[in-house]
Amino acid sequence: MRNVATKWAGPASARGWRCVRRTEMFAKIDARRKAFTLTELLVILALVALAALMMLPAFAGSRTRSQSVRCLGNLKQMIGAVLMYTHDYHDFFPPNPADATMAPGYNWCEGNVSDGFPGVPEGAQTFDPDILADPRYCLVTSYINTNVTLFRCTADPRTGPYQGTNASLQGQIVPAARTISMNQGVGTIDATYASGGGHSGPPILPVNGPWLTGNYDNRHNNPWRTYGKTSDVVVPSPARLFVIAEEGPWSINDASLAVIAGYPSFVDFPSSLHDMSCVITFADGHVELHKWATTDFFLTGPTPRENVVLSDPDWNWVAHHATAGAL
Repeated sequence: MRNVATKWAGPASARGWRCVRRTEMFAKIDARRKAFTLTELLVILALVALAALMMLPAFAGSRTRSQSVRCLGNLKQMIGAVLMYTHDYHDFFPPNPADATMAPGYNWCEGNVSDGFPGVPEGAQTFDPDILADPRYCLVTSYINTNVTLFRCTADPRTGPYQGTNASLQGQIVPAARTISMNQGVGTIDATYASGGGHSGPPILPVNGPWLTGNYDNRHNNPWRTYGKTSDVVVPSPARLFVIAEEGPWSINDASLAVIAGYPSFVDFPSSLHDMSCVITFADGHVELHKWATTDFFLTGPTPRENVVLSDPDWNWVAHHATAGAL
């Protein structure tokens, strides 16, 4: 039997050269089979870009839902704080005057947080969270362990230079401090303020809710109901009377949200930052994400007084959840 090696003719170097050439040839063939052409690469890039565009709305929707859930949790704690206050103060709601007072002890939440958008002057406390942690100026803060982040809507776009006194924050850009306000028809005032003076004495009288008529002349239950104590909340029922709501950043100033019930018009504007929805709390302690039926509260600039038609669904909803006729 012949040796298998004799099947290879020629010197060993020639046999090796032929093997190398064959290996290189097959490698080139494999490379051509595995590589993408320019056209194929462009098609792949186009498909990736298209997939990314299709995913953007899903990501945006997920972010909006996440913000809404956080704000629902924040305002659940906030209405809980208000109700704990009523338990400690003989059923009285915290003070909620319509004069933006900074007198300690006479406002549930003090400070002017107006605007703060580029080119629009901000209030003195728009970027000052410190005041919200001070129980002299924010009467519910001790019930939330001074967690000032609860006062700000997670979707509020406003940022600006820090206005407080914390040295470590001086010169920094911070979020707006507050995006929530209390129904102007809910809360208490003191007798001196009720008679047209300043502030003195205990705040144990129901607020007047002056804007309820649209002419700044409403008085307690004349002609529209106001609510100084939880026991006053009969009509509408506690589950239907709103207490605290997010207010639109272009509208907010003090912590009192004015509602006009006498005729179809707006003076303050609830928020629409959650995909045309607003987080609202009620006197029974529950919280809702309310979807607006119109674009009434979609604001892109300063808010002039705005009249709407009598059938406007959003005006009707706000008015009927803020008060009721006293007769």
